Amino acid sequence: MNQFVTISKNDKQFWPMLTGRFSKTHFAQPVKNLYVNSDDETVTFKVIEKNSLSLVGALTQWYSLARNIYLVFPIIGGISYLTFVYGVGSLDLIVSSFLALQTFLMSLTLYNDYSDYVSGVDRVNEYSSQKPLVQGLMRPYQAKQLSILLLSLAVVLSVYCFVQRPYALVFALLALGVGFFFSSPLINNRYKGLSVVMTFILAGPLLVVGYEYLLFEKLTFASALLGFIFGLHALKYDFCKQVRDIYYSSKAKVHTVSNYVGFEKSKWLYLFLSLMHLSALCLFAFAVEKLELLTLAIVALCFEAYINKLFFGAHSFLSSSIGYCMGLQKLHYTMENCLIVFFFLSPLWLSLL
Repeated sequence: MNQFVTISKNDKQFWPMLTGRFSKTHFAQPVKNLYVNSDDETVTFKVIEKNSLSLVGALTQWYSLARNIYLVFPIIGGISYLTFVYGVGSLDLIVSSFLALQTFLMSLTLYNDYSDYVSGVDRVNEYSSQKPLVQGLMRPYQAKQLSILLLSLAVVLSVYCFVQRPYALVFALLALGVGFFFSSPLINNRYKGLSVVMTFILAGPLLVVGYEYLLFEKLTFASALLGFIFGLHALKYDFCKQVRDIYYSSKAKVHTVSNYVGFEKSKWLYLFLSLMHLSALCLFAFAVEKLELLTLAIVALCFEAYINKLFFGAHSFLSSSIGYCMGLQKLHYTMENCLIVFFFLSPLWLSLL
């Protein structure tokens, strides 16, 4: 029989229940969360018999949450551009680095899921109700341990790349350093939302420029600019998600840019990101002296005009059009990356005919 238990944050059983360490035969599923992220926080758990996901099943669910599109597309699009400029790169370095990045992304997703669960963000957000930890199908502390294991595996997989290109380690350490800095206590809680912005803005350039150095030992402004375009895509999608989740972020006392500036000003911020994206596309086309890339700006203009129309027409963050914007962002990103691959690899395809 299922049992319901309500525990306050001051109770010594609170953290064992929350992290799943209280029992080997039962799981605790949070069904009611009050005063999240405060000293008065209380959680009502539904204690259920252990019926957990298999490891493969859990990893499959987490992989679907990993937003892998924001790692794979910069790699595919970036390598297509680099192939156009320099020729075909070393396949062993590409495979090794790709596996390392995939493993690192899974580690990051697991740890982020654990952190969002413990902090209460996922426990109060109805859009997160299907996640394994919220459903009580996986023990939170095990997700954290698995995250550390995957991080260790990512380090092992990346060793080959660092042996071949020792200075590539600088890019990895820089990326990790930036991530740890913006998530550290050194950043005031009021500005925590900016950490997400900086992460996405820097991740794209670091990926493309990092591959440029790894494969060809070159560093160029055009590669950084292409990475910046990919980073803006990720940022626009995440910003749409922030706007959609304004209520839940406020309820969990989590600081995001959108709940700091409010719903109406968020519309203008999204417009600013759209203009940055269009400007970056035009600048990239001129930087690589391939004016047919301006087609990307035309496609982007159509998407951004429609998405901004939906944004400015939404009366509140509860509007279904905000979620629709997120779907349009993915479609736009997919189309833009396909066009990038087509423009830069078409000479290679034609040479095979």
